[in-house]
Amino acid sequence: MDPKITQAIETFLQELFRIAGETALLRVAESDEGLLIDLQGAQVFVGQNQRALRALAHVVEIYIKRTLGTDVSVQIDADGYRERRKSELRELAFQWAEEALRERKKIVLDPMEPYERKAIHEALSGFPKVRTYSEGQGEERRVVIEPISP
Repeated sequence: MDPKITQAIETFLQELFRIAGETALLRVAESDEGLLIDLQGAQVFVGQNQRALRALAHVVEIYIKRTLGTDVSVQIDADGYRERRKSELRELAFQWAEEALRERKKIVLDPMEPYERKAIHEALSGFPKVRTYSEGQGEERRVVIEPISP
């Protein structure tokens, strides 16, 4: 990870939070999807859905592109939301798979973030008699859980 990018992100977000009257600890780390910014204690995001975090990540990406001329993919997590969400989705994935088998029809889920789709695919990778795949483009990409014909 380029230290210039990390420093620019930290400086930008600290100033943004200062202006907003917020205090937050942040850590930038590399992930499978690019850079993951972990925010701890940012009250502005308590109870927010992913939309606010995606918007902030997009602003950070634009800032880095304009100031350093570098394209970077950024995801933001607040107070462990992503891990809680992945855990929740793993549990739901089994319920959806059982429903697909019971009803003998495919289940098409709502659009999700890439990490959310990945959690479902991984959870059901060893589940017998169903297969998963993604369909759609961009923000409309969703997981399909389908029974496998005997």
